[in-house]
Amino acid sequence: MKTNRIILGLAVVLAASGVSVAQQNSAGTMNAGTTGMVGRESKASFDQANQKGAATVAAIQPTSAKLSSADQALMMEVAKGGMMQLEMSKMAVQSASNDEVRQLAQAEVEEQTGLSAKLQEIAAAKGVTLPSALDAETTARLDKMKAQSGMSFDRMYVTESGVKGHEKLDGVMSKVKSSASDRNLKEVAQAAHPLVKAHLKVSREVMNKMSGNASSGR
Repeated sequence: MKTNRIILGLAVVLAASGVSVAQQNSAGTMNAGTTGMVGRESKASFDQANQKGAATVAAIQPTSAKLSSADQALMMEVAKGGMMQLEMSKMAVQSASNDEVRQLAQAEVEEQTGLSAKLQEIAAAKGVTLPSALDAETTARLDKMKAQSGMSFDRMYVTESGVKGHEKLDGVMSKVKSSASDRNLKEVAQAAHPLVKAHLKVSREVMNKMSGNASSGR
């Protein structure tokens, strides 16, 4: 009798352990499913688009042709917009609480780091000095972001950088493609613009998801 009770007890413990492991595996699967998307894009598709955009920008060969004053102004506009996106995204990589927001921020860091490096390369070939210090607008936005945390931080980043920042860059890239006379500037805009549009689209999708989650939570 005593032996039977021991065996029965072990069976109950093993069964409970099996349920616990199954629950953990189920939770792990759910987490993997949620982190496998960025907006409505699969993580793999999102990464592939980012890698393609980065390769296109990196392939641009700078020339020593001098820039007109109008083209220099356009180049400065691209550089300043990219610097703002880069600094805000660096902060979001460290501070965002939402995984999709972090994925978006990391992709933006990689995009703007590559774009900045290419702009510096082009500027050096043409004898142009690009700004190295943050402007007042960028500093003010970073200060506002630092004051936020959790969902408030995530929303501010996606709104200010993901949506508004990309809307501004979308306009700048369109202007460069239509107005610039320098070949390198046009190449930069043609190479970077598709990724700017892609990040804007995904940012809007992430924002919609966050808005939906907030509504269901109320």
